[in-house]
Amino acid sequence: MKVLILSCSTGGGHNSAAIAICEKFKELKVECLMIDSIELTSKSFSKKVNQFYIDVVNNVPNLFKKAYHMAELYGKLKIKSPVYGVNVLFAKNLREFIEVNDFDVIIATHLYPAETLTTIKKKKPNMHFIVVATDYVSIPFWQETNPDYFIIPSKKLKQEFVEKGINSKKILSFGIPVSPKFNNHFTKVNACRQLSLPCNKKIVLIMSGSMGFGNIEEIIDRILNDYRDNIHIVAITGNNEIYKNKLQKLYPNKNITIVGFTNDVNIYMDACDVILTKPGGLTSTETAVKNVPTIFTNPIPGCENYNASFLQEYRMAFSSDSIDDLMKYLSILLENKKTINLFKKNQSKYINKNAVDDICKFIIKGYNH
Repeated sequence: MKVLILSCSTGGGHNSAAIAICEKFKELKVECLMIDSIELTSKSFSKKVNQFYIDVVNNVPNLFKKAYHMAELYGKLKIKSPVYGVNVLFAKNLREFIEVNDFDVIIATHLYPAETLTTIKKKKPNMHFIVVATDYVSIPFWQETNPDYFIIPSKKLKQEFVEKGINSKKILSFGIPVSPKFNNHFTKVNACRQLSLPCNKKIVLIMSGSMGFGNIEEIIDRILNDYRDNIHIVAITGNNEIYKNKLQKLYPNKNITIVGFTNDVNIYMDACDVILTKPGGLTSTETAVKNVPTIFTNPIPGCENYNASFLQEYRMAFSSDSIDDLMKYLSILLENKKTINLFKKNQSKYINKNAVDDICKFIIKGYNH
């Protein structure tokens, strides 16, 4: 059996989901390849798309918000979007790649390749492909795609996806796939020892990521001021080395650890008591799988607002709009055992920790000829 996974680098979550599925297939001895579908036509264009996305999100978030809202309105029309038209341009190279390599099934973790595959399927009706949604909302233009199956994050969202135009018979509520390593749990003491963190303090993990995350310095200053020596902060900046160096110069403090890119995010989650992060679909799911109380802040306007709303509605996380809100919620999640236990209970109740296993086993059973 041969599986192709297509992603796109506009935000790391789509790639993380693709990598998680690929890791699991390889563990199950299934031949699997993951690529950025746009790169088949132009690597330089793929980089430009990614950089444009980052620039807009970081520098003019209100423009991104307006564009997302316009896309939602456009999605109500019964005509193909300009987004679909652009992705048609990549069909020729992708179709040739698929034909040469003879894949049994193709998985798309991003809208762009899903739309390209929909175009290809009109000429290759026997081609099998599956969509994996990585946000807790039916984003604009999913209804333009025509996969065999549509994997959504939660059965609680099924009606929304149906109302947005997805065929209910195609919907599978397996959840968002995260790397299998997030199901490996260390005790806080063991995790702290591995990472050289203090075991006797409350630990707050700030997931900044390479795209940034609002005013981290203000958050760090407030936490250090309010909690003094009773707390230790870990700030992960991802691939953003410039920001990592900036924070290290600003905080030569024994009560804070600054980390750049790391493959040990799962262990840092085991070491901490509370996570502060923007509500990306993958990160939100990873924190839930790890059963760590979470506070969302500074969402990218659009789908991340919906992610935060969904997890807050089902009492799995808090979503803060201000530094005062954040500090109020932080106090609750550091001290109120009743709320902590409620969040953890709901994370286990509403988030499928075995989504990647369920997805891969379903595909193997259905497409392994």
